[in-house]
Amino acid sequence: MHLSRFGLLALGAAAVDAFRDTSPFFLASTSDVLINSAYIKSAQSLLDDLSSALRTCPTDYYVLVNQPGVHSSDFATHKSAPRLGAKVLGKDKSIRSKMSVNEVSGLLETGSVKNILEDKCKAQTIAIDGSSRSYPSSFASGPLIVNIEFPMLSLGSDRAQQLSENDGLIADIIDRIPSSSKYTLLYVTSPREFPESDSVLYDSNEDSYQNPIHMEIKRDYSSHAGGSDSSDRTQSLFDEYQYFTPGIFMGLIATFLSVVILYIGISALSSLQVPYAAFEKDTSAAVHKKQQ
Repeated sequence: MHLSRFGLLALGAAAVDAFRDTSPFFLASTSDVLINSAYIKSAQSLLDDLSSALRTCPTDYYVLVNQPGVHSSDFATHKSAPRLGAKVLGKDKSIRSKMSVNEVSGLLETGSVKNILEDKCKAQTIAIDGSSRSYPSSFASGPLIVNIEFPMLSLGSDRAQQLSENDGLIADIIDRIPSSSKYTLLYVTSPREFPESDSVLYDSNEDSYQNPIHMEIKRDYSSHAGGSDSSDRTQSLFDEYQYFTPGIFMGLIATFLSVVILYIGISALSSLQVPYAAFEKDTSAAVHKKQQ
């Protein structure tokens, strides 16, 4: 399913809840990159597609962005990342190829993408810390990978503002690329809640009073604790699992329509009325002929 609109990343509350461990991916290039958009795709499948599309080294610069802790619902409006949205929507006239994946299942490592570019294109890498907001005023000649690493988005009210500021930083860095050179933007994200990253984000043995700085980036995983009896009593199964998914909803609609069509067909057949006389042989004509 091809996506031609940046706002289609939020397709409704049911679709958002159904994919809680997924995150989006975006690509925009000033060159022709043969890769198709999709609604959902596994991380390994997406990595294979990127390997096939980037093996020809279509551009001189590759802006590889890693934005952890986001969900497709974060990009429901253009205000969240207006400059990225302009490139994905095709409003930026310099963009010739664009693609997006609403839901990437699994974790797509930026290191894997970087290894592909370094191996296939012999590109050098320059690392930029997105939290420091500092980057070179100009870049060396390509092929070059500009790897931007952003911190995980906040779960507070400043979440949207932080995402917008990161979007502005990406745009400023792209402006530093020589206008005569082509570039490819690869926007890689990781989900807000990913099981393999729990041990990195949260350490239950650490004394939070001794390290208040680390305490700010901890997240509340109490609802996922398997040994908490109070959590099991207060939360229902509908809080833990997703039962009514869009696929089930579409299946129910298709079943309902099939039943209606079957009912109409059976009703039409049962309404046919044929008199019993129609099956009896008409002998009156033969008798009349015999009398003559």
